[in-house]
Amino acid sequence: MASSARIDELQKKLNENPRRYFAMLADEYRKAGDPVQAIELCRTYLAQQPGHMSGHIVLGKALYETGDLAGARETFETALGLDPENLIALRYLGDVAREQGDPYGARGWYQRVLDADPRNEEVAALIRQIDETPVADAIAGAAGRTTAPLDPELSPELA
Repeated sequence: MASSARIDELQKKLNENPRRYFAMLADEYRKAGDPVQAIELCRTYLAQQPGHMSGHIVLGKALYETGDLAGARETFETALGLDPENLIALRYLGDVAREQGDPYGARGWYQRVLDADPRNEEVAALIRQIDETPVADAIAGAAGRTTAPLDPELSPELA
């Protein structure tokens, strides 16, 4: 499906040094609209190199793009096991949680991104969007949590 000069170039490099180039080639397939090929490539080479961080990130993105949210979540969690502060994995875990109807979980992942990268306006906007959604308040309230800071003046019983 996907073919380009960049893919051809990376395919040649993969033949010479698969450990170094499989993730780059897989990402090019993903970007070219062939996430299935990217998944196959990553799974083949990650079996040989389970600690290859970029391979897990590309695999997670490709799984996410195909709608395999459970697979994407598992892959990004594996990536966090290798690098607990990987911003890409944290962001995608937030996206997965949001798509699975867990705004509170999504907010937690997004907050971890913002803690590491306070200037990330895109993630800050996602957090604001979650905080402004009544469903997030209902879910958080049912769990005994709050999505907004408590103000003792507005809630005298908390003072």
